[in-house]
Amino acid sequence: MELMMKKLNITLILAALWLSSCSDLLNTEPEQNISDEAVIVDEKSANTALVGVYDALQGYATSNIIGVDLASDNVVNYNNQNNLVPDLTPNNAGGGFSAIYKMINQANFVIALVPGVQDGFFTQEERNQVLGEAYFLRALGYLDLVKTYGGVQLVLAPATGPDTHKGTKRSTAAETYAQIGADLDQAEQLLKETVNRTRATRFSVYALKARYFTYLQNWEQAEANASKVIAQAGFKLVKPYSAFFTGKTTEESIFELVYSTSDRNSFYTNWLSPADGGRHDYIPAREFVSQLLDPARGGARKSLLKQTAEGSWDLIQYGKPDGSSSVFILRIAEQYLIRAEARANKAAPDFTGALADLNAIRSRSDVPASPLTAASGKEAFNLAILEERRLELPFEGHRFVDVVRTGRSASIFGAVNANRKNQQFNVLPIPLTAIQTDGDLVQNPGY
Repeated sequence: MELMMKKLNITLILAALWLSSCSDLLNTEPEQNISDEAVIVDEKSANTALVGVYDALQGYATSNIIGVDLASDNVVNYNNQNNLVPDLTPNNAGGGFSAIYKMINQANFVIALVPGVQDGFFTQEERNQVLGEAYFLRALGYLDLVKTYGGVQLVLAPATGPDTHKGTKRSTAAETYAQIGADLDQAEQLLKETVNRTRATRFSVYALKARYFTYLQNWEQAEANASKVIAQAGFKLVKPYSAFFTGKTTEESIFELVYSTSDRNSFYTNWLSPADGGRHDYIPAREFVSQLLDPARGGARKSLLKQTAEGSWDLIQYGKPDGSSSVFILRIAEQYLIRAEARANKAAPDFTGALADLNAIRSRSDVPASPLTAASGKEAFNLAILEERRLELPFEGHRFVDVVRTGRSASIFGAVNANRKNQQFNVLPIPLTAIQTDGDLVQNPGY
């Protein structure tokens, strides 16, 4: 993933995002009269700007989920159901590249301007909260970029004009991860240990750090951060399994994007049949459906699916036709699976602890306890955890990354599509629209 590139000119993208973000945050006209200095001037506009960052996250989250899920073996296009693990092209890969940068740019405005706000009613505690959330959201954006496209250009200041970031070069994956870690450290220092399932808190940071350190195979830190979240009484595995997505902000959620009938999530239209108000763009892959329906593997997780009149299976995790389905960025089930993987892989493995975490997930979903024992060994545990992650977190954007980061893309994806044995395809291509917008933007190798 550590790919370098020639000169990268992202100014056209970011200049456009600068203008749109200013307009969104201030809701004033005309657009061209808004300067960066006017975006955040007091406590009220700082919080308005922060809400704009969350709105931008809503704007890209589903695009990233479907981009990486279609690249895996969990999801197919309804009209091309036999094309499992397809070849990726700049025309069809998606992933939300430009939309992620829109969120990052808006977070950059908050990070750059909030420290200088002169407002006697804006306390240091409130200021820290706003800044901490912005650092967390920027870290999340870059983590979604690096897992999807590899090392990317690091833009850490707001785009205030058409040439602000001209000539910015692409960083390596290692440099991108280092920036993510720095942002998460800042967020941890600024945020409080409170439970708020719709806004970033220090527990959100712990949970994202656990994922981050898993990607880096820093197992001690992955376990430590996951354990901090699991130990918090406010987070629990809910039963039945379907409760976390049929309800809203349940104890399952650490960080959840909440929608309503007035702030609708249109993701349901991609997954439901026309009879239920959707377009049937995507469906779960047939082979994977059989696993979810297997009582010994999927158990209660079959509740993610609904069979249609013609016999296919729709995903109903995002299926509320009023547009109020949540998108789950962080939930407690992932933390148990992160800790299981970390315990099995750290220098002094704790297979007993790993098995306990794995069985906590299986028990919640009414699946028999794992046949593994503490003597089964690291490879057996890793395979079991990878399968459990597929079944537990199937449509939340994890499968592609899990297969790639565990070094199994050639054996799993390549078994379906021989072209995917090429490790160059362990990242998605930059979308063609971004390449066309910026003539200096160099595509990932192989595309």
